[in-house]
Amino acid sequence: MKMKQIMKRAWEIAKEGQKRFGGKVKEYFAASLKLAWEEAKQPKKAILEIRHQPSGGKEWIAEIVGRHPRFNFERRFLNPIARDWSNSGKTGTTTFLLEEGKVYEVNEPFAGRYFVTVVAGEIVEIAADEAAQKIA
Repeated sequence: MKMKQIMKRAWEIAKEGQKRFGGKVKEYFAASLKLAWEEAKQPKKAILEIRHQPSGGKEWIAEIVGRHPRFNFERRFLNPIARDWSNSGKTGTTTFLLEEGKVYEVNEPFAGRYFVTVVAGEIVEIAADEAAQKIA
């Protein structure tokens, strides 16, 4: 987040404080600036939904945490935050929460495996060699 965005967010928070508690906006500005900086420092998160089709294999997302001598990458599998499947369990979506600054491998039925990362709250697909560079 750039300084201009942080200052703009701080003024928004200060104005919210004024509306809620009364007084002058500048009375709330110091505290609101601190809150804006805390928001900016927190890693951004993004949600990724994968189609669920058991006939095409199991859907999963794994965080790449290092190198592995046999499997190339050391993985930590994520638990889904939601499953929106049909009553029969044959169709639907599985939802995962991804964090900025980490590299993930995604296995999607019928689409195969690919690597992603989160940049400014957006999910970006990356190549396998780029994923290897990011964890090295």
